[in-house]
Amino acid sequence: MEKKELVFTAAVGIFIIVLALSLMLFEDKIIFMNILLLGSFVLVVPYSLYNYFEFKRLEAMEKEFPNFLRDLAEAKRSGLSLLQAINATSKNTYGLLTDEVKKINTQISWNVPLEKTLEMFRRRLEKSDIINRSVAVLVQTQKSGGKTDEILNSLADNIEKVKEVKEEKANLMNQQTMMMYAIFFIFLGICIALMKFLLPLMSAQETGFAMSGIQIGVNPCEMCLTSKMPSCFNCEIFFTICQIFGFGARGAAECYFRSLFFSMIMIQAIFTGLIAGEIKSGSVVAGVKHSLVMAVSGFVIFLLSVRVGLV
Repeated sequence: MEKKELVFTAAVGIFIIVLALSLMLFEDKIIFMNILLLGSFVLVVPYSLYNYFEFKRLEAMEKEFPNFLRDLAEAKRSGLSLLQAINATSKNTYGLLTDEVKKINTQISWNVPLEKTLEMFRRRLEKSDIINRSVAVLVQTQKSGGKTDEILNSLADNIEKVKEVKEEKANLMNQQTMMMYAIFFIFLGICIALMKFLLPLMSAQETGFAMSGIQIGVNPCEMCLTSKMPSCFNCEIFFTICQIFGFGARGAAECYFRSLFFSMIMIQAIFTGLIAGEIKSGSVVAGVKHSLVMAVSGFVIFLLSVRVGLV
């Protein structure tokens, strides 16, 4: 089983165990929802962080891979065979790629065929398109008996050009990424401003009042305080969020609207961060760090606004 599958399976298993224990041991909805939120955190965060760190690991290996190819080419020019060249380069340092190079040399020393060794190396790093395609070309070159040193140098040059283009794109996209942060914090500011001006009206008019045919000040979930209809499921979620974070009395209008805006801010943070990662790095996984920054910022700013009485 791969590490990714192991992490995901462990997270799901822990989530199911925690959820089952909470159902058996706790009847209080607040405690249950707290455990449910904690379980969801345990399920999502480790898997997301693993994907992000794996993405950064592959990125670091891709950065060192051209140096490895050039060293192989230099060793080939000096008259060594490809097997001897790999043995010579395994003594060099290539950052996170070093362990993989040493593993290739070890497998060759165990008389594992070179083509099979390179194929196993390619499969271990199959998520990296650059390394995957380069090794596939190297395997075909070894089979056909071409000028390996020239092909290795050509591959190294092409990889570096591709990396330069990606870095240039990332630099150009920094402005777009900053725009995504600006969009999120503008959204956060609008939410707080709406709460600042609307909540006093809602609190002052518990029974609601009409404005242009629209009734303002009424808690949309008021009827769910005593009813257990299936349609009240969303309201139960908002009531639970309200009680967990102390957004007000269960039946009050501010309880519902604070929970609603809080949920909107968290959803906006998560998906805006993922989009920012896709824009800058071409990978949704790279957006996990942006999502965490936005979610934590939104969480802290909104709760502080509630605690100091701003909203």
